[in-house]
Amino acid sequence: MTILTALQSAAIRLIGERPSVFFGSSEQMHIELCDLVNEVANDIVDFADWQGLTKLAQINGDGTTTEFSLPPDYSRQLLHADIQDTNSWLWGYCRVTDINDFTYWRDRGFTGFPGCWIIYQDQIHFSPAPSDGTTATYPYISNQYAVSGDTLEPKAEFDADTDTFKLNERLLTLGLVWRWREMKKMDFSGDQEAFMLSLSESAAKDKGSRIYRSGRRSPMRGTYLAWPWQLGPA
Repeated sequence: MTILTALQSAAIRLIGERPSVFFGSSEQMHIELCDLVNEVANDIVDFADWQGLTKLAQINGDGTTTEFSLPPDYSRQLLHADIQDTNSWLWGYCRVTDINDFTYWRDRGFTGFPGCWIIYQDQIHFSPAPSDGTTATYPYISNQYAVSGDTLEPKAEFDADTDTFKLNERLLTLGLVWRWREMKKMDFSGDQEAFMLSLSESAAKDKGSRIYRSGRRSPMRGTYLAWPWQLGPA
């Protein structure tokens, strides 16, 4: 289905009409819905690590470069986003969440093997630089949730009635009804509840991760810090 279908379904529930055109229309309500639909889509994208938006990026080391730009369509890291060293079956790069820790360890050479990484200034920073000939890969969520109806190429927003949504279009309809009524200072409590329920159900079926803040992770996947003292009586 196209984005037009989601917009028409929302309009039927809101005003009892089924317009044939939204993008490019001069009608005030159509303009409002076209503006809101991208806000709703971004809310949906940010809710979970959707499979349909998950992609893999690759970094090729040269032994010198320590900073690598993020992909052009980068939205965010997955909840569990390891950077794998494809030249080693055992070790992966260690994620550092605090920039102060990263600079402290980098400046003193306490980085471990094959190294650690952090994101700031829209770049991934490594310490030390990935070795020449090595490859690092990592998953991320793309911000290109729309697909052009003309070129079939992905893009970061809807701008035509023929565009399609990579995720569940019913979520767009429910979100539009809620957000439009909220904007107009109308009662939207039931609409918000319906949207959130459908959003949670869709995320559960998609098997993606919910978004929340996580603590530091150990450098080796699947391992945890050992208890440093003796267990039980001597």
